[in-house]
Amino acid sequence: MNWKLLFTLDAARDPELAPHVYLLYLLLWTFFVGLFVLFVFPIIGNTLGFVIIGILIIIFVYLVWYFHNNRLFAD
Repeated sequence: MNWKLLFTLDAARDPELAPHVYLLYLLLWTFFVGLFVLFVFPIIGNTLGFVIIGILIIIFVYLVWYFHNNRLFAD
């Protein structure tokens, strides 16, 4: 497997590599949100933290919708 290709959008359109790229996207997103929840959320307080987490959820849903509509990840 070409590891450099996994970080390009061409890999997302390749039926063989698309599951790996989508998994990489999910792992990076989980890492980003996990860092926020572990380190930033306790500092900024509940109200602002919940607003930011809500915004992150909306961004995640929008990205999945965008991927689906543009057929970015090959099935």
